[in-house]
Amino acid sequence: MKNGLKAFDSDMHVYDAADLYERYMDPKWGERIPKGRRNGKHGRVEFKLGGGETLRAITDVIDHGQKQVADRYEFAVARDYDAVSQVEAMDREGLDVAVLFRTSPLHCDEMLESEYANDLCKAWNDWIADFCKENPDRLKASALITLHDVDLAVTEVRRVTDELGIRALSLCPEPINGKRIHDRYFDPLWAEIEKRGIALCFHPPARPKQDQVANKFFGHPNANIVALALRNPVELIQAVASFCAGGVLEKFPKLRVAFLEGNCAWLPWLLYRLDERAKLHGPLADVPLSRKPSDYFLHQCFISIDPDEYLVTDVVKRLGDETILISTDYPHIDAHFPHALDEFFEIKDLSDASRRKILWDNCARLYNVG
Repeated sequence: MKNGLKAFDSDMHVYDAADLYERYMDPKWGERIPKGRRNGKHGRVEFKLGGGETLRAITDVIDHGQKQVADRYEFAVARDYDAVSQVEAMDREGLDVAVLFRTSPLHCDEMLESEYANDLCKAWNDWIADFCKENPDRLKASALITLHDVDLAVTEVRRVTDELGIRALSLCPEPINGKRIHDRYFDPLWAEIEKRGIALCFHPPARPKQDQVANKFFGHPNANIVALALRNPVELIQAVASFCAGGVLEKFPKLRVAFLEGNCAWLPWLLYRLDERAKLHGPLADVPLSRKPSDYFLHQCFISIDPDEYLVTDVVKRLGDETILISTDYPHIDAHFPHALDEFFEIKDLSDASRRKILWDNCARLYNVG
């Protein structure tokens, strides 16, 4: 609880255990089972395959950032970022409940065969389910779902809900092997998620081997400023457009969809732009829309803010406060831990009612938590 209000983190992160895949991945993969090693004082894990190939390498910008924030995370490093330290971090920040997300998913490579990518996700899902057993009332798991193969994705959604009891899904919004998330190929997946009433969350990854706007800037001047400023917002702009104007939410009106870790200040402009184009070009749509794209968003979608994102006041003014969530982003190098919620309370011109919705009510509705 913070300043008398319950606090629900829509997108708190974890650092993987170094032996996660050795313990949880199907042994049939042999030398292709990733083996981890903690890197630096901050403690993020870097994974390698048996042949020495690094998966999702720690880049210079990450290494630089780790050195800057390491002292804040000594308590978690000392416990190897286990579930006990996760709850301690929540206590320090003032969080009552958090949904836990991956930091560096290993499956974000469209060159991987579908079964291998799916098994990477299955191992992580089993690990996070066990991780949350430390305090199931406060720690809530999200499951990784890969889009390499829609049939495997549907099967994994069924498994994590039926066997693991997970009520949130984490997907990357980037195109994969030429398929975008609003292509009809993925309809069976959205149908299964809608049927099960589970939260569908889009969260961009860092440096995937997939089509992503950030990858177009690396190798050019000041890439770590330009690429990292644009990456998550632009990827989520495309995801919101795909679902709200691409016909997905028209076909699946009971889906609950969240767009995480990419700010919210751009949302009023995007919905205005989509509404304008839908009005002008609606007759040309191969999936006719019965509502304005903005209506789909306001009825079915959620978006997270950074704790210091003061432009949220404009979003509330223009779109209301029913769709906005908060994320502390612990334990990332750009997180404001342990003062993330303090910074949120410093934002001016937000009513107590809006703060209550952003801190708790909207998250509880997205994740179906009482």
